[in-house]
Amino acid sequence: MCGIVGVIQRNELIDVNTIKKMNDKIHHRGPDDEGYLIAGNYTNNVSSDKIEFIESNINFSFAHRRLSIQDLSTAGHQPMSYQDRYWIVYNGEIYNFLELKSELVSLGYNFSNNTDTEVIIASYDAWKEDCLNKFNGMWSFVLYDTLEEKFFISRDRFGIKPLYYYKDEDNFIFASEIKSILEHPSVLKRENEFYLNSYIKEGPKEYLKETAFKNIYRFDFSSYFLGTVDELLFNFQIKKFWEIKPNLSVEKFSLEKAKEYAEKYYLLLEDAVRVRLRADVKIGSALSGGLDSSSIVYLVNKLLKEQRNEELQETFSSIYHTSGTQHCDESEFINEIAEFLNVNSNQIEPLEKDIPFEYKKVIYMMENPPETTLMSSWHTFKLVSSTNVKVTLDGQGADEQLAGYSRYLKNYFISLSFIDLFKETYAFFKMPFSKRTILVSFFVGLLSNIIGKKLTIFTVSNILKKKYPFRNLNEQLAFDLHSSLVTLIHYADHTSMAFSIESRMPFMDYRLVEFLASIPSCYKMHNGWTKYIARLAFKNKLPDNIVWRKDKMGWLLPEDYWFRGNLKNWFLLNMDKNDLKTNPKVLDMSLPIKQLIRYMNKNQFKKIFFKEEI
Repeated sequence: MCGIVGVIQRNELIDVNTIKKMNDKIHHRGPDDEGYLIAGNYTNNVSSDKIEFIESNINFSFAHRRLSIQDLSTAGHQPMSYQDRYWIVYNGEIYNFLELKSELVSLGYNFSNNTDTEVIIASYDAWKEDCLNKFNGMWSFVLYDTLEEKFFISRDRFGIKPLYYYKDEDNFIFASEIKSILEHPSVLKRENEFYLNSYIKEGPKEYLKETAFKNIYRFDFSSYFLGTVDELLFNFQIKKFWEIKPNLSVEKFSLEKAKEYAEKYYLLLEDAVRVRLRADVKIGSALSGGLDSSSIVYLVNKLLKEQRNEELQETFSSIYHTSGTQHCDESEFINEIAEFLNVNSNQIEPLEKDIPFEYKKVIYMMENPPETTLMSSWHTFKLVSSTNVKVTLDGQGADEQLAGYSRYLKNYFISLSFIDLFKETYAFFKMPFSKRTILVSFFVGLLSNIIGKKLTIFTVSNILKKKYPFRNLNEQLAFDLHSSLVTLIHYADHTSMAFSIESRMPFMDYRLVEFLASIPSCYKMHNGWTKYIARLAFKNKLPDNIVWRKDKMGWLLPEDYWFRGNLKNWFLLNMDKNDLKTNPKVLDMSLPIKQLIRYMNKNQFKKIFFKEEI
């Protein structure tokens, strides 16, 4: 887990001082080491054991910040070379690198260290771009083949590891964070007003190519580029290497099948946790008290015991005990799991007095304005950083694959038969879900049974003026996997790396993702329960209060209490004066708190990045 930076230039000389400044901007992503590769012609005669100079027909530079996780020795230093032919800068983890290494050794490849970085390069040499389909992990990397003079750039299937770029006729500039790119003199720092206006209306979209900065883009996830410098600058074509294929069939629920699916789900998740325990540093877990994070903590405990590791697992949680914030508190469930599994529970409470100080740091680290203040996630990783834990296994991604939110009811109900629709509506009414959500979903399902699904979708789409408002459940989950979930993953990466912590996500193991996408919808929502097979899988393994917990909180934040209360004046002072003038509802704070926070986040983003007020 690291940070990468690079400049590929057609004519201009490489400025060593510039690449150093760019790399320094992401020190938090890799405080353990730094390295530089300067290829071709350059300015500034710099002598350093951290800089490697090579002859090249192309002027380019790679820079790297290292957070040492695998092979803590200097052998893991980057940029890394292989076979006197390839150079790479890489950020991420390939969890199945040991299996790939064994396969490559059988093909005659030799290795000089115990890193996954060297395995990536050898894999490319052996299988070219098809190597990406063999990787199980999270990554963004740029690799250069000195023999063919080609660049190979890729980002993982789900966009877990970030990669941004700026491109013009003479430069291709890339980095793990936008703030590094802004250090390059060729890049003009300008707001992307279209993106910011869309953010105010619809919220953040970290899955888009565009960012809040004009002419700075995200490299597509599940994708790669392979080509020469001319193709990079003048014919930049990014290709997909992976896509999800959801099962859109409609079938009747079978308890026997549900048990089979639950068993396979458990085994896949267990193996996803197993490979993510590979590290040469101490590993912990973020624990919210819900089923997803509790499942991870359970499996980590089980596997550590099997490895005869007697050290207690460290878990990390944000809690809310202060009067007025208890509706966001999950410590009852956190404590139950901690006691049941005998883990060390580390807890922290985000306090009202600390919000103004911590909030601006969050916006600086997010780079594009987020949906909330992210105080629970921020404080959780802040707590981790105060210990000797450098890696956490976290529960991100389960809800978007197992239909963990009540908003998915409409997608589920539209495919149900008349009898099943009434049964499920009755069952879900027993749960603490919004009755309006259940009723709307019921009427859509009823209409589907009367006039047919296609006509229902057509009719409702015209009434709501929205495209695809009621996709099949699995179709909607696949859509969210590549949209809203990418935004949540971005939050997890940027809040953890702000504190030099690596966040690993077992639910994002591509084998598990593909399996869950293949399961018919009726095994994800059933008899009033969301995430049905996940609950079935951990029945009798975790306490019933966790497995069959009815309420879902999901890192709630007491932002309404904070910002309509003691922090109201601070909140308004951080608004844009133009927003206050043009939209009176912002000034009198009559808008929903989520909308008000968007206005504040947008204004703070503009202040921090365009008025230098960090």
